Amino acid sequence: MKRTIFTLCFASLALFFNTPRQPFNEALLSESENAYNPIPNPDGSLIAYVRTGWGRAGGSGGFGRSNIRSGGSGRSNLRSEVMVMNADGTLLTREPLVDAFLSGWTPDGKYLICYRDYRYFLVSVDGEIVTRGQIPDTADPINRSERVSYLSSIDSPIWIQNDSPETVIQTPRGKIVRGRAYLGELIIPSPDERYIAVTGAPNGLLRVYDRLDNSWSDLGTITIHPYSEWDYIKPSWNPWFSDSSRLAFISGSSLIISSPDGREKQIVADVGAKAGLAVPSPDGELIAYATFEDRPMNFRQDLKFWGGSTLWVISTFHGAKAYPVTGKHQDTTYCLRWLDNKQLVFDRIADEQFYRRAGLWKAPVSR
Repeated sequence: MKRTIFTLCFASLALFFNTPRQPFNEALLSESENAYNPIPNPDGSLIAYVRTGWGRAGGSGGFGRSNIRSGGSGRSNLRSEVMVMNADGTLLTREPLVDAFLSGWTPDGKYLICYRDYRYFLVSVDGEIVTRGQIPDTADPINRSERVSYLSSIDSPIWIQNDSPETVIQTPRGKIVRGRAYLGELIIPSPDERYIAVTGAPNGLLRVYDRLDNSWSDLGTITIHPYSEWDYIKPSWNPWFSDSSRLAFISGSSLIISSPDGREKQIVADVGAKAGLAVPSPDGELIAYATFEDRPMNFRQDLKFWGGSTLWVISTFHGAKAYPVTGKHQDTTYCLRWLDNKQLVFDRIADEQFYRRAGLWKAPVSR
């Protein structure tokens, strides 16, 4: 009798441990949208994004370099149409709000911050453009910034003006502060707008300006994405915790949490050298990030495609272990965000010319 009970228990345990893992509960948000760079509004009810693909009105008509992701005239033919959907994937806008890339939402969730070709816009979900302008020419056109952000405290767009003899954080009405040499192009204010993080993309030196203390802090070299051409179609990334007390980022193979002044740093985990897109959850308890695998591109074997993407989540508590929330996918991910504390929203971009296949997805996060 005892032997029978032991055998049954052992068989039950064996069945439990050998049960195949259930498939991840990933969901494609829309079958119709060829799109990337999903950014939820502050309450997570809406998702703004950018439609892409070949055939932008007014483009040059040429292909530029054979790999249009690397520059040339080809990008002028790539669509960048800012759209909005509900969190369940239902399209809210049927026509593009503006022909531009997407930086994000204003803190009150009323407007979208958009830019392209050195022009910028603040546009409502109804399509009303309330602000528009142009980034002026610089003496150093190679390092001229295209990206634009926004500060609600001064109700103004801001950008990095990398120019000689000084580099500044600029507004239409004048500079905010002088920087240190080349600052990069990515400019990300903290939620409370006390700090402004700046860096190059997809990797560079992360610096933070403290508007209250009028001081700069260097947080070190970071990787936003391992793909060198990640910045080509201007996806977004935001490292800030919602209370503005810390930032999360990947440096080398380490996932790091740092105070804005860099004096307090915690290595959360070793995530490997092929990782990026670290983003904290709204409640600050988890950090999501992506890992990738490089392989030759389908249409340019001499170039790498960073597919094999997997999304992971790890607790901010010391000693925690990361766990996957998606399966490994052949496509790459350019933008990763939290829809709320229990869901991620992200894009997947296929290894095809002219960004012909890209989609918006979401995945639940167990706690």
